[in-house]
Amino acid sequence: MKNLLLISASLILAAANSALAHDGPHDDETAGNTQINLLTHVRYLSGDSAWPSALPVLGASTEDRRGAWYSGSGIEWRQRWTPEMDTLLMAAYDEHEQRVVLDHAVIRYQTESAQLALGRQSPVFADAGLSAWALPDLWLYTVLGDDHWHEDGLALRYTTGNLTGHAGVFNGRHGYPGAESAMWTAGLAWQDGPWFVAGHAAYLPDVNRAFATDAHSGHSHLGQAVGCGKLTDCLAGKSTLLRAKAGWLGARYWLQSAWSWQRQDGQLDSTLGRVAYQGELNSLALEGGAKITDTIKLALRHEWMGIAHELAGVNAAQIASKNGIANSDEQPRQTGIRLSWQAHPVHLLAVELYQTRRNGESNHLAMLQWQMNARLY
Repeated sequence: MKNLLLISASLILAAANSALAHDGPHDDETAGNTQINLLTHVRYLSGDSAWPSALPVLGASTEDRRGAWYSGSGIEWRQRWTPEMDTLLMAAYDEHEQRVVLDHAVIRYQTESAQLALGRQSPVFADAGLSAWALPDLWLYTVLGDDHWHEDGLALRYTTGNLTGHAGVFNGRHGYPGAESAMWTAGLAWQDGPWFVAGHAAYLPDVNRAFATDAHSGHSHLGQAVGCGKLTDCLAGKSTLLRAKAGWLGARYWLQSAWSWQRQDGQLDSTLGRVAYQGELNSLALEGGAKITDTIKLALRHEWMGIAHELAGVNAAQIASKNGIANSDEQPRQTGIRLSWQAHPVHLLAVELYQTRRNGESNHLAMLQWQMNARLY
């Protein structure tokens, strides 16, 4: 808690100093063809016990993520070449690789009603949940072991009236763990004034994941399925993912909900035998919020996730126990409150407090967040 207070005080002072020294430097600038931005996304997570705690999910990460997070911090270059065509290059820190990587490298062609984007980008599917929080939503982090998703591929968006359609094909190897095939996505969104409804789907026909230890600790973004059935346990199959979101966004208040679902079908090749496998992750998230002032917002969020596994074959019970998925009755929950302050047009400060319940145990979490988007050129 002492570290949290120190970091919080430092961030507030940094924002205040920046506001005094650079108040409104970009207000008089006109948009140009070239823009270079410095992005900072620093978070600090504190908790009574390790987060995330172990879940009965194949390959779920159990790395203790308490401490500082820097993912999303980097530099980006935006270039508009013609009224219809622009590019985005972004180098940012990656928590898993613990180094700076090429996060975005995309060229976009846009008309009044359509946009075509080619290159490394974030699929629309990744942002279909309640994403405006410092702590990742329960379902997304369980599925990815990460709060950020980028892929190489082609995405199309088309808008007509109140409807916007999305479609894309990506290589699937950067974001989804164990993907060894293309990831196909499609979605449809409707908005009329403050009301909105959206639905998105993703399909990966070839997923091959290895589980290195009986405790299935450590989350891999690669399909390193070597020695399956002899040295390690592996899942070979397909994944289907669905996300839906609906809500009302008023001038001062908002209320929204998100439903997410993942189904994995395939074959679990274990050192104890080979079985047919089917697993599902269901999640429902609810959020309500209010704009207290022009710069301060308060939001509440509650999430629930259901887990189900079916194994059929010789030694199915022993294989489930070995891989930590014998208990399909676990229903993790997470409730949080977020207070955010747009301290300056360039700076956002926020604090989030959570109570989580996993494996019958409660955990209290606190996360501080500082986001900066400063234009250098």
